[in-house]
Amino acid sequence: MMRMIYFEMGSSRESLTPFHFEDIAEYMDEEFHGYSLPHLLIELLKRNNGGEPIQRYFKTQTNKYPIKIFYDVSGKGSILLHESTNIFENHIFYKDRFNSPYLLPIAETSFGDVVVLDYEGTPNDNPRVALWFHECDEHGVNSQPLEHIADDMASFLAMLTED
Repeated sequence: MMRMIYFEMGSSRESLTPFHFEDIAEYMDEEFHGYSLPHLLIELLKRNNGGEPIQRYFKTQTNKYPIKIFYDVSGKGSILLHESTNIFENHIFYKDRFNSPYLLPIAETSFGDVVVLDYEGTPNDNPRVALWFHECDEHGVNSQPLEHIADDMASFLAMLTED
């Protein structure tokens, strides 16, 4: 059973339709070759298609971070790709900056860092959750390692707190 995550009123996008799920499956198949979104992320998106979580804080071994926004799977993205809140548009924006082809962005912290699903060496629907730091060198390459957050989506959602 998934822990309930609540969102600020009016911060979520439109409800998902069967077409959204077809788009998700198609994108994951094309970009991630058989990997799929974790079941708990899909359930979260069904209840709240992205938005600002009330339980926004998580801790890593080195720091505590606030989530600014969970990304959505809305069909209405921003004209400016770097301002989009869409999971897949953010993947397109970040994938050349990521040091791994196995990362999918799902949320952004208030500091501009990105919470990602890390599919490398994991079951196809149960990736690790990690933090990718947005600071890059003058060539746009990120040299900082990922910071581990949780072994899976369930553990990540369970650790979110209001303060």
